[in-house]
Amino acid sequence: MTESTGRRIAIAALLIAGGNILSRLLGFVREPVIAALFGAGGTVDALEIATRIPQFMHELVIGGAVSGALIPVFSQLAGDDQALRRTFSTVIATVIAIAGLATAILVILAEPLVDLAAIGLPPETRELAVTLTRITLPSLLFLGISAVTTARLYARDRYAFPAFSTASLNGTLIVFALALTPIVGPPGVALGYLAGAGVHLLVQLPALLRDRAGLSLPDWLGDSQFHQILRLYAPIAAGVVVAQVLVVVDANLASRTGEGSLATMRFATRLQQFPIGLVATALSLAYLPTLARTAPESIRQLSSAVDFRRHLALAAKLSTLLIVPITVVMTVLSTPVIRAVYERGAFDAADTGTTGPALLIYAIQLPLTVLDQLFIVAFYAMRNTITPVAVGIVGGGVYLATALSLVEPLGMLGLVTANTVQNSFHGLVLGLGLWWLMRGTIQRGSWIFAVKVALAGGVMALVALGLREALIAGLEADGRGGWLTLLLAGGGAFAIYLAALILFRVEELGHLRSLARQVLARVRSRAA
Repeated sequence: MTESTGRRIAIAALLIAGGNILSRLLGFVREPVIAALFGAGGTVDALEIATRIPQFMHELVIGGAVSGALIPVFSQLAGDDQALRRTFSTVIATVIAIAGLATAILVILAEPLVDLAAIGLPPETRELAVTLTRITLPSLLFLGISAVTTARLYARDRYAFPAFSTASLNGTLIVFALALTPIVGPPGVALGYLAGAGVHLLVQLPALLRDRAGLSLPDWLGDSQFHQILRLYAPIAAGVVVAQVLVVVDANLASRTGEGSLATMRFATRLQQFPIGLVATALSLAYLPTLARTAPESIRQLSSAVDFRRHLALAAKLSTLLIVPITVVMTVLSTPVIRAVYERGAFDAADTGTTGPALLIYAIQLPLTVLDQLFIVAFYAMRNTITPVAVGIVGGGVYLATALSLVEPLGMLGLVTANTVQNSFHGLVLGLGLWWLMRGTIQRGSWIFAVKVALAGGVMALVALGLREALIAGLEADGRGGWLTLLLAGGGAFAIYLAALILFRVEELGHLRSLARQVLARVRSRAA
């Protein structure tokens, strides 16, 4: 990797990570605000359905194409303003037409949609979910346009504005929830989601307007790159449908395990999504343009694609290095994490008692899930969208088999376990597939790296467990075991993890320091 490429990737990763950190921090505010306003009951179940439906449609219309089709193709066209302008304009026009029509139809069909999403909801919760869904559905149009804009800006190495767009959505939702809920009740949160989707797009417009490629008339028939996007996206769309069918099954099963199950799963899921956004999304999107430019012409040539494999291996090592300590904290300290983030207002100790185990089970999958995001991006960079989708469909079968066998004895936690098994399966199979395509040529240093990080993580887990048990007798006993337990036990354990990495001489730790110095040097030079 050249110094300039490394610096560009580092800056991109830091910007995306910074945007994700801000977004997740605002999410840490958003979810506790919702928990404090409504607890973990039927109202949050209705809110969850009202946001799941537009999210599903967004993923189906365009969201699933961003990393799988749009960024790889736009990256190929990044140096050709005319071609990029034509393809971008054609995609935008297509998204506006489809999203606008879909929104109008779905608003009319909101009642059967809610029944399909969660048929086990009580009548009052169902009625509220229908009302909230009609409010949130128009967000599909804003988010669709914003997704295409994000892909174009990433392909042109413009990361700052799209990186912080999701944070703007969360911030807007929080403001609306706090301002409007006392006046209009739960619809205030739905209106915040809709307004946030609009702000999500507006935040990116300054960067788009400064981009020299501009806009042109769409060309649906003559644009070969647009046709390539359609070919790449077709398998992804099929995978999105399968994935969302599983989401519907999951929601329906959860709605039958007792009121508040959807809310509990929502709160635990949001927490485990924080490190995924921080590590997996940041590194995957930062490396995707580079991987797309160095990818072999055919997947059969992967074993000889030296630069591609080098970038992928480094991204995988950095992802592992960063996700292991987060996994330890979220598993060993799951209950203190829930207590620190959520336990206030209507969210009480009983809610913590049910949400803590859910977070623990979800967090087990984090290392494989983070690597899975990177493996998916690697296949997408090679213009192969079929393999990840095929593995996802098989993983859906794994989920169904696990969920149906565990939901009766374990209830909601059986569904959480099934999700964890499904996601871990997907990451493991894709990783083994890449290894096989590379003819098993994984360098010896990679295995040594994995052993060192695993040992460091194991030591960290033991220290975190010991500190947690020591603190329970004091802080936890009198109700002060939230942030203080988390900071003392988590902070102490992380210090041990860092010391172990230094003791084991993990070279990638030095690489992180080097990239940080390069970024700081560039920031200083610009400031001067």
